[in-house]
Amino acid sequence: MHPGQIATGAPIWVYILLAVLILLGVRRLRTRAVPTAVALIPSIAFLLWSIAGVVAFAAHAGFLPAVGAWLAGAVVGAAGGVVLPDPRGQRLPGGYVRQPGSPVPLILYLVVFTIRFACGAWAAIAPAQASLATAIGIAVGAAVMARLLVGVARWMPAPATTT
Repeated sequence: MHPGQIATGAPIWVYILLAVLILLGVRRLRTRAVPTAVALIPSIAFLLWSIAGVVAFAAHAGFLPAVGAWLAGAVVGAAGGVVLPDPRGQRLPGGYVRQPGSPVPLILYLVVFTIRFACGAWAAIAPAQASLATAIGIAVGAAVMARLLVGVARWMPAPATTT
């Protein structure tokens, strides 16, 4: 199977997801204040993506391996969020957060997409290793989701301004 077959064999939702991840990452290139709910959109997107992966994997390999892969990734990601919180994000009054502009989220989203896509291709090319490939993809998605959620939860309040 050559790369062209892999790319054309992917379902359309994969490319829609890629477009959404690029959009979310590009929006993070500039500093902006957004409602907390908006700041959580990438985490929610990764959560939904990983749940869909868990459900599909559970149908193939069983509930325990699927949930185990997800939990392993989530624990690693949450630990990363505790040890390495995003010190630049700030909570603002009125339920807003200031997200610093950075290319890191865009790069992170694209790396995760690439890993998940590669794991899907690996599973299609080598069916005997499909369970391992799928478990790795699920764990990576869960790790990023948990890291993002814990990172946002640990943002510090913005310093009070004096007038």
